[in-house]
Amino acid sequence: MSRDPDRVRLALPAASDLRDQAERVSIQAGRGTRPRRRFLAARKVRLEVRLLPTFAMIAALTGGVALLDIVGAGASPCTNLESVALVIVSLCLAGGSLIVQVRRPSFEALVTLAAVAAGVTLTGWAVAIRETGGSTSPYTLIVPIILVTFVALLPLPTRVAAGLAAWGYLSFVWATRPMPVSMHVVMLTIATGGVFVVRVRHRLALQNFRRTERLTAAVARMRHVQEQLVVVEKLEALRVLVGGMAHELNNALAISVASNQQAAREAEIDLPKIAAAIKRSDGGLARIRRTVDRLRRFAMAAEGTLEPADVGAMLDFALESAIGRARSGVVIERAYDPSVGAIDCHVAALAEALFQIARNAVEAMPGGGTIQAKVRNEGDRVVLAVADEGHGIPSDQLARVFDPFYSRAQGQKSGLGLSAVYGLVSALGGSVEIRSAVNKGTEVAIVMPRKKPRE
Repeated sequence: MSRDPDRVRLALPAASDLRDQAERVSIQAGRGTRPRRRFLAARKVRLEVRLLPTFAMIAALTGGVALLDIVGAGASPCTNLESVALVIVSLCLAGGSLIVQVRRPSFEALVTLAAVAAGVTLTGWAVAIRETGGSTSPYTLIVPIILVTFVALLPLPTRVAAGLAAWGYLSFVWATRPMPVSMHVVMLTIATGGVFVVRVRHRLALQNFRRTERLTAAVARMRHVQEQLVVVEKLEALRVLVGGMAHELNNALAISVASNQQAAREAEIDLPKIAAAIKRSDGGLARIRRTVDRLRRFAMAAEGTLEPADVGAMLDFALESAIGRARSGVVIERAYDPSVGAIDCHVAALAEALFQIARNAVEAMPGGGTIQAKVRNEGDRVVLAVADEGHGIPSDQLARVFDPFYSRAQGQKSGLGLSAVYGLVSALGGSVEIRSAVNKGTEVAIVMPRKKPRE
C-alpha cells in the first residue's frame, strides 16, 4: 500500500521495549534529585564541555609564544623571565585539562580550577607584557583577550567572573603602567561588560531551567494520570475479554449439554440419534478446547522453542487458509524479498498471528478484492505486511482494534483478534503497526527481530 497522508498510523512495540524506554526517560528526567542538584549538574556539563577547548586554545597560544622566545633567543625582545612565566602558564593549563579529563571533578571544583587557571594565565601574561615594554609591548592586547575568553565563554558564577575581571584589570594596570586613560576605559569596559554578560547568561540559564522543571513536573503529572488511565483501560479490556470468553464458552457448553441430554433421552430408542448427539457434544467440547488452547498460546507465546522458519511460506499458508474458509473472490499480490530467508521464531505463535491478520483482511472484503502481501528487510528486522482494500478503520476507532472481541462490523464477535496478534508478536520481541484510511483499506504489519537461523 502507498504511504497515503490520509492514512492513520498506530504502532504498538513490544511490552519489554516500552518498559525499558519508560525507565530510561525517568532516569534522564532526574526527578529523584533536588532541583538545585539538577541545575548544578546541567551547569557542570556545560562548563566541562567548554573548559577543555578553552584551556587548549590558550595553552597553544602561550606555548607557541614561549617556544618562539626560547628558539629565537637573542633575536627576540623577550627576556628569560617572560619565557619562564609563559611556560608555567602552559603547564598550568595542560595540568588543568588533565584533571578535568581524569578526575571528573564536581561543579564547585571545576569553578575553582577555572578561576585558578585564569588567574595564573592573566598573571603570567602580565609578567610577559611588563618584561617586553609595558604599554608598548606587542602582547598588550593578550590580557584583555584572555579575560574575555575566560569570563564571557565559560559559564562561571557571577562572583567568580567579577573577581577574575578585577584581577585582570589590576594585572593589566600593573603590567602596562604608565597606561593612558583610554586604555583604562577600554579595560574597564571589557571587565564590566564581561561580568554583565555572565550575569545575563546566568539569569537566562535559570529561567530555562525553571521552565524545564515546570514542563517536567507537568509531564510527571500527565504520566501519573496516564498510568491510572492504563489501569482503567486494562480493567475495561479484561471485562470485555471475560464477557467474550463467557459468550464463546457458553455457546459451546450449551451445544454439549443439549446433545448429552438428547443422547440420554434416545439411549433406549435409536442408536443413530445417540451417535449424532454425542458427535455434536464432542464438537462443542472441541470448540471449548480450541478456545482455551488459543488463550494458552496467547499468554505463553514466549515459552516456546525458537525454530528457523520461512516466514514468506508461513504468510502464504495463512492467507490461503483464510481465503479457503471464506470462499470469496480474493486475489493475492505478493512482493516477497528473496533475501529475507528463514528467521528464528516461535513457529506456532507466529502462525497464529499471521492467520488472525489474514482472516481480518479477507473478512474486510466480503465481496472480494486484492490483498497485497509483503515480506521485506528493514535493517536487522523483518516486516510481514498484509494490506486489504476494505472500508478501512475510522481514526476514532483505530485505538480499539486491539481490544479483545472487537470487530469492525458492529454486532459481531471476532474472538481475540488483533489483541491475540499483539500478545503473540510482543512475546516474540516484535511490534505491530496498523495504517488505515476510510474507504481505502488497512495495512497490518508485523515487525520481527531478525535472528540467525540455527545451523
